[in-house]
Amino acid sequence: MELFDYSIIVISFILLFIGIIGSVLPGIPGPIISYLSILLMNFIIDENSFNSLLLMGVMVVIFSIFENFIQFYGVKFFGGKKLAIIGSTIGFLVGLIIPPVGFIIGTFLGGLVGALIENKQDTKKAFKIALGSFIGFFVSVFLKLVISFYFVVEYFNILMKLF
Repeated sequence: MELFDYSIIVISFILLFIGIIGSVLPGIPGPIISYLSILLMNFIIDENSFNSLLLMGVMVVIFSIFENFIQFYGVKFFGGKKLAIIGSTIGFLVGLIIPPVGFIIGTFLGGLVGALIENKQDTKKAFKIALGSFIGFFVSVFLKLVISFYFVVEYFNILMKLF
């Protein structure tokens, strides 16, 4: 192996690390960056076929689109309507000021405020809707982590074949 190959391994590992962090922190597309790590590793060793790389890429893109709706679905599933979704989104965005606790609490509180406006008399239902927002957020993070850790396994499988 040459210096170029070692550089690719290190850069790919850094991308993988950023991908895992991005699976937890919003604004960084974790699974996409983790996938780029695998693409980069395939410059050194032709481990994955074009079809499997394409399939992985399509799956990552589909999931990245889908995961943006998981939190909204959590709000809807627990009975929330438009204001609860808007409140959850605003709470999330405001919470970005104090990561990571801020966007977790912000998502819950924003959903709660929106649900309280929609359900003036029913605080129990409002808390249930806010919990749905909270659960949707964590399901999204969990799924992003699963995908990113799949790419970690792929990375080390490719690395094992190099040495």
